[in-house]
Amino acid sequence: MYRELKELLFSPDVFFTQKKKEKIDLLIPAIIILIGSMIGLISSFAIGDFLNTVELRHISVILTPENFLVLLLKPFIAWFLLAGIFYCFCRLWSGNGSFVETLQNTGYGALPLTIFTVFPIIDGIFINSNVNMPQMVGLGTVIFFDLLMLLFVLWSGYLWTYAMERSHEIAHEKAIVSAAIAVLLYLIYHLVNNLGIINLFLH
Repeated sequence: MYRELKELLFSPDVFFTQKKKEKIDLLIPAIIILIGSMIGLISSFAIGDFLNTVELRHISVILTPENFLVLLLKPFIAWFLLAGIFYCFCRLWSGNGSFVETLQNTGYGALPLTIFTVFPIIDGIFINSNVNMPQMVGLGTVIFFDLLMLLFVLWSGYLWTYAMERSHEIAHEKAIVSAAIAVLLYLIYHLVNNLGIINLFLH
């Protein structure tokens, strides 16, 4: 398993070429998404605790059964939507892979994003232990983690390029375009989703 994950992260061309020869299996991609989802829930607790600590309860993260379910399912919804986007573009490029195969390899390609979900917890712990830090320091950590997030998103984009190229047997350039569009959509979503945190330090 370790060898396969290392191959996925650092030699995606080899990994997805091999996957093309194997039977489609959604179990491991689903586990990758589930781990990211669970860590995301823990991050929500960390951020919520920070907001309460600095007396910003009006924008605190309160986990009710309803939004617990939303936070848990959101990565899975994003997985299916992203796979749908990939599938549509690859069909546009005259690709021949199935949606299920696209779903499988989109999940594998999300591994760097799942790894990154650990960092917001570290960020939350750091901020909680330094509640009296200057605003610019707090803003600096937000920007630092956003830049780190960008690297991991691009890493996933790199994996998705080979995933779509091998899944649909399309030209490498077309696979790059498909992955670039997915990365751009993710970054737009992340930017909109995190403007509130940045504004928190600016006011």
